[in-house]
Amino acid sequence: MPKRPPPPLSLLDMAMTIPGTFTLASVGDLIIRRPASQSADAGVQAALKHIRDADLAVGNLEGSLSNMRDFDGPMNNFMGTHEVAADLKAMGFDMMNRANNHLFDSESEGMFATNALLDEAGIVHVGTGRNLDEAAAPAFLELPQGRVAFVGMHTPTFVVDRRLAATHRNGNLGGRPGLNMLNLSETIVVTSEQLASLRRVRDQLLEHRTNYDNPRPVPGNEPSDRLRFFGSASGREDPTYRAARAGETPGTIDFTMNRGDLTRILRSVRNAKQYADFVVASMHAHQSQSVLERMHLSTRPPDFYVDLAHQVIDSGADVFVGTGVQTLRGIEIYNGKPIFYGLGEFFREAQWTLPVQFGMTDASPGSTRQGFARNFGGTSQSLESVVAVSRYEDGQLAEVRLYPTELGADGPDSRLGIPRIAPPEIGRRILERLQRLSRELGTRIDIEGNVGVIRVGP
Repeated sequence: MPKRPPPPLSLLDMAMTIPGTFTLASVGDLIIRRPASQSADAGVQAALKHIRDADLAVGNLEGSLSNMRDFDGPMNNFMGTHEVAADLKAMGFDMMNRANNHLFDSESEGMFATNALLDEAGIVHVGTGRNLDEAAAPAFLELPQGRVAFVGMHTPTFVVDRRLAATHRNGNLGGRPGLNMLNLSETIVVTSEQLASLRRVRDQLLEHRTNYDNPRPVPGNEPSDRLRFFGSASGREDPTYRAARAGETPGTIDFTMNRGDLTRILRSVRNAKQYADFVVASMHAHQSQSVLERMHLSTRPPDFYVDLAHQVIDSGADVFVGTGVQTLRGIEIYNGKPIFYGLGEFFREAQWTLPVQFGMTDASPGSTRQGFARNFGGTSQSLESVVAVSRYEDGQLAEVRLYPTELGADGPDSRLGIPRIAPPEIGRRILERLQRLSRELGTRIDIEGNVGVIRVGP
């Protein structure tokens, strides 16, 4: 028999119970290498002021931090200096999601070093741990206004990223360190004619299977509306295709969430709400809506992401913060709660490489990393974001104010990736794009000067 769902929490426990005015500042990913809070740049300080002025500020810390002179783990990819942790606190950040695809850039040693530095700085972090029990558990923070809780999660970008998943400890067995993973399966939607063509090509290839001693088996009991096509030597990564249903666009990816992972995540959110006045849930995900979109630059959330966000809100979260894609996605107000489907990049110091930093190779303005840092996908969108400040009055969302930021696309490498309030001509472009994407989700954004405003309620 299927397991019965848990009983619903009382209406009293489900309510957001912080009285008076309460503000939450949400940002996207922080790929940060060096301290930045002391910068005298007026644009930088204007961006950080929205973080400092909020009652609670959250983001997603992507990459590792360590004292590089003492760190004895493998040092790879996004590695920032140990001073960054205290600097994030000086900026005004209170809580960080750590569940993301760069968690093991420097393997588990990097994860533990980063978490220890955040602990020392007084920043609460979620989504990772010595085992799945720690990674999935909500973390709590006591504020003068009340208790807040945070739940962090990630869904793998590639099959190899599944190694990031933590496992449960069972007695003296298991307990692999890692993150709180939501696994997915996916099916690519095609037209009926395209499906028939794929089946014909696959079946013709299978006619040559007798040339081999140990051939792949011929598919049996295959539904008429779907098939698996060769995609890898192992067969474990072979994509599945199915015929489009009424209203579906060919090329759409149909994701299915792992039921056990989803149940665990919703339990953590529900349990957090039992004990907290305000609950934040954050997911780091790179999945696109369609195979036709450039990877990491998908501007519309896949259906599973919308479903997940709604279920998380229904389970007790007061806000859902999405990160991962390197551009902005629209905002939805669902049952009076804000859902940020993608807040882009708040810090993006991706031009740093350890070989250049340590003098092992020459800096090159034409390197692949430079293209990734400055002009990813041939667009400046990965260098444009917002600080989202949600204001609540007596437990009800009153408005969301959106302050556009840019990361120095036209400046030197020394300033690249550090957030500043965008000048009006860039800010309007950012806000108009976010306005269009949010309109598709039923949300109206008014642009007032260089600020986007979502008003909620009567």
